[in-house]
Amino acid sequence: MKKDYKQVLGVLEMVFDAERRYFEIAEEVHIAELKRFLNHQRVERNKFANEMAGVCAFNSIETEILCIKKSNSTKTGLATKEGIEKPDYLSMMKMCLAYDEDIIEACAILIRDKSIPVDILEIATRLMTFLIFQAIEGNQLIEEIKAKEYQKGQVKVVQLRNSFL
Repeated sequence: MKKDYKQVLGVLEMVFDAERRYFEIAEEVHIAELKRFLNHQRVERNKFANEMAGVCAFNSIETEILCIKKSNSTKTGLATKEGIEKPDYLSMMKMCLAYDEDIIEACAILIRDKSIPVDILEIATRLMTFLIFQAIEGNQLIEEIKAKEYQKGQVKVVQLRNSFL
């Protein structure tokens, strides 16, 4: 009798999808520190997804997904310019972090299933731990960027006041 590994495949698909999301948002963002963070997150999720896919293959678990198509090559010059000027990059990053919370919950459910092979449980545990710490780091980065934007706004207000005096 073959065991149903829907939970494992669900987590694998979520990790691949998270990688794609981080990639697409990193392509949009033009703030160096945020772009660096997003690209790092993409690479780490790719590593976890590929490791989990390899362990699934080792345990004879058939996966339907081995990679995610990630391309924004259909964008026009105007769409690229809009990406540069788009002010909601922090909300886009928050959406990624919220999706990571969903992955954390799926990993927590997966870890409770004692019928899952130990090597998959080990990857799920490491993934969950990684995502928890990255959420903290991501939220700190968001706050730092908000603080910098606020300071820039204050400098502009002072400059405008001085120009009227």
